[in-house]
Amino acid sequence: MTKEEILKGLADAVIEGDDDTAVELANQALKEGVDAREAIINGLARGMTVMSEKYERGEAFVPQLMISSSAMYAGMDVLIPHVKVIEAERPSTAVIGTIEGDVHDIGKNLVKTMLTAAGFNMIDLGADVLVSKFVETAREHKADLISMSALMTTTMVGMEKVIEQLQEEGIRDAVKVMIGGAPVSEKFAHAIGADATQPDAAAAVEWALEAVKELEPVADRWSEEKISLTKRKYMDILAKRKVSVGVDVGRMTAEKIIKEFESVKVKAKEAMTHIDRSFGALQDKKVDRLPVYPLACGVLRKFVPASYREYTTVPEKFAASAYAGVKYLDLDMFVGLADLSVTSADLGCKITIPDEDTPASAGHLEAYEKIEIPEIKEGTRAYGMIQATKQAREKLKELNAPMVGFQEGPLLTLTQLMGASRVFMDMQTNPKVVLEAVEKCADYVCAVTERFFEEDACDGLCVDNLWSNNVIMSYDDYWKFEGELVSRRHVPLFKKYNQPYIIHSCADAVHYDIQIKNFGTALFSYAYYPSLKEKGSKNYADLIPRYGDICCMMGEVNPVQFMDNSPESVQKIKNDTETLLRDVLPVLKENGKQSKYIMSTGCEVPPGAPLDTVQALSLIHI
Repeated sequence: MTKEEILKGLADAVIEGDDDTAVELANQALKEGVDAREAIINGLARGMTVMSEKYERGEAFVPQLMISSSAMYAGMDVLIPHVKVIEAERPSTAVIGTIEGDVHDIGKNLVKTMLTAAGFNMIDLGADVLVSKFVETAREHKADLISMSALMTTTMVGMEKVIEQLQEEGIRDAVKVMIGGAPVSEKFAHAIGADATQPDAAAAVEWALEAVKELEPVADRWSEEKISLTKRKYMDILAKRKVSVGVDVGRMTAEKIIKEFESVKVKAKEAMTHIDRSFGALQDKKVDRLPVYPLACGVLRKFVPASYREYTTVPEKFAASAYAGVKYLDLDMFVGLADLSVTSADLGCKITIPDEDTPASAGHLEAYEKIEIPEIKEGTRAYGMIQATKQAREKLKELNAPMVGFQEGPLLTLTQLMGASRVFMDMQTNPKVVLEAVEKCADYVCAVTERFFEEDACDGLCVDNLWSNNVIMSYDDYWKFEGELVSRRHVPLFKKYNQPYIIHSCADAVHYDIQIKNFGTALFSYAYYPSLKEKGSKNYADLIPRYGDICCMMGEVNPVQFMDNSPESVQKIKNDTETLLRDVLPVLKENGKQSKYIMSTGCEVPPGAPLDTVQALSLIHI
């Protein structure tokens, strides 16, 4: 074979996701004297670039990229030991991982793959990475770049902790720091001291390639002298931050709100109860005002007070948190979201439950065949959550407010059990096994749903079908691997018990037709990311005209800004919420509706947030 044929073959092997051919041609390249670096850059990496371009055009999706990246790495394993390292041409080193508490690694893996194809030496720490691990690894390898991702608003605060630790150790200026994930904005990146965030993997690579060029030589920026100078540079900033260390802002703001509430004593009677208003809006009946519910769940434990561990494992603390939140913040409902690993924990996945962070998967099952469906009984997390929800419902009856239970959908459960990247890759290489496993997860999801309804534990039940995302999965793949199953097995249970099908999705570009039309969803809690509008993120103006006859929409307010309770930030939350509310009303009217919308955040308010920011949204009534 000629060199050109080998290089083209390597690129084609990556495009086709053919590991064996990639390995065979990599060995052939070495045998024919093709430079190993050239084989990587002009062969394997070129193929990955083609796939990345297809992904950006919506012609390929995450499962296809996972398969292509596997072929690329298979070929690189053969070639890298033969690359001649010239110090002057030292490849940039990047440390990458998903922040502590977050096990969603799809976005991280995409960035890793594309940075690898661009020539970076990637050190992948995986998901749920400790803050200290990012810093230790960057120091050990004298890294040029740290890349952190988060999908959940509840874990984003960990990114700031990494940057603070880099400053404390005097190595912040030795590396560029890039953060990413659907809820991450440029404003957030700037606020925590990151160098950048980018809207997608392609832009992240483009930025990273230029950013590392700005760094001083490795020996200079990682010298003890430079580290000492950097420590002094950040001394004042860190000193100001340390003044607030140990201060529980959430608890302080909770105490302030309680004090204000008690001083007023008698609250003016509203025209409607919370439950009448909420279900009235769901049915587009006349209401005194649109319902308001920031997706404030774990943060409400600060009223009790309770640790996050207590909130998620002790039914009495969970119920007390729901009651206090509705009482002191005048919330129109409570959604019982604790974490996204309840069902996966019962199916055999190991879970960590920190004192003050949300529980997360601590490891995955080795084989799909190891998934076993347990009986829902005392000791299972699902049983505990049902009992906690039931207790909360009884307490909320005193306030005439609805209690909405919460559970994970079957595909989300499977990705928590096995790891998202593995599941998405297996969808392409072993779809039958994945389909059987999703069906098995659905057995438990359906059993939990029935138990919620049989015990009359909630006024409504919300399901998180996280992976309905038109960037991650094609319409056909989502329908094949979850949509058809939900439509066939899960939705009928809601109809059997005469319950509305409710979905929460913080995905950035949802398959709305499946999630709303096919499922007959009555209430859809959604997130909206303006920077991702071109990729399919939708707001009320897009959704109400298209789905308003079927579904009540709920969401949109950015929850990340709730972490900042400065007067300016609190006022911005008020202004943004009031603007949204004023804009929603005429859109409802134009589409023949009067109340079919619930003011909320697009994702959960971080459980470490202050509560006066939550109050800023909850008090907006028009």
